[in-house]
Amino acid sequence: MGYVIVTDSVLDIEESYLLQNDICTVPLSFTLEGCDTVEDDFGRTVPFSSFYQQLREGKSITTSQATVGAFASVFEGILQSCRDVVYIGFSSALSGSFQSGCMARDELKDRYPNRVYCVDTFAASGGQTLIVREAAKRRAEGMTAEQLVEWVEEFRTHVVHWFTVDDLMYLHRGGRVSKSSAVMGSLVGIKPILYVSDDGRLIADKKVRGRRRALDMLCKQLNAHIRNIGSYPVTISHGDCLEDAEYLKNYILSHTEVKDVEIHMLDTVIGAHAGPGTVALFFYGDKRGN
Repeated sequence: MGYVIVTDSVLDIEESYLLQNDICTVPLSFTLEGCDTVEDDFGRTVPFSSFYQQLREGKSITTSQATVGAFASVFEGILQSCRDVVYIGFSSALSGSFQSGCMARDELKDRYPNRVYCVDTFAASGGQTLIVREAAKRRAEGMTAEQLVEWVEEFRTHVVHWFTVDDLMYLHRGGRVSKSSAVMGSLVGIKPILYVSDDGRLIADKKVRGRRRALDMLCKQLNAHIRNIGSYPVTISHGDCLEDAEYLKNYILSHTEVKDVEIHMLDTVIGAHAGPGTVALFFYGDKRGN
């Protein structure tokens, strides 16, 4: 009996962690210059460096949500083993994948005695990763599936996402920000600061002049809103700009009480929308926005 945690392929974490903690992922996909590719979180199908270089060269890319069939295949394999499923999903405000998962649940509910629980994280990337990692710990401590769903619904409100991008036009092309925001963000030297809201939407919050000031602003948001320092990981995800991620990490370590910061590469589907040069900061805080 028991249950398995399932999530989407947009996590920023090592494959070994997922294997060791019995976490299954359902892949999203992307089409790069006409070539359809099922996403691989770990840069194996398309190496991260090659992927982001092709974005910089202006190559055409579109992304696709995980299909109902992909979810049903993963769910059914678990249900056949007489275990429940807790699907902890990518924000429904940013992707239709969560709805696909719910549809797969509904298709299977009359065929198996075990249950599929679907819970929206209203999160993405490192934020979703934080929720999944902490959920795995709660499962190991003995939480039931029902208890875990309730826990995620409360914990998700404290998972803070702040980030900056080099070019808002990537987010505009994917329908994530308005054209007016994208044009303003493209002005020379102006760097936008964004966050993910309580309902999982992207909010363009601030504009600062200069890349370093934008990175410093991310640290200021952490300083203002972080809670329970040391209890939860602070992570940075980057779109092939390790030097900037390292700068932000060192700035945080020297300007806050945080003692450890993890750095991960931004996965390909999220990276396709955010673009090269994205730096995102994730932590447990009092609230998601200002």
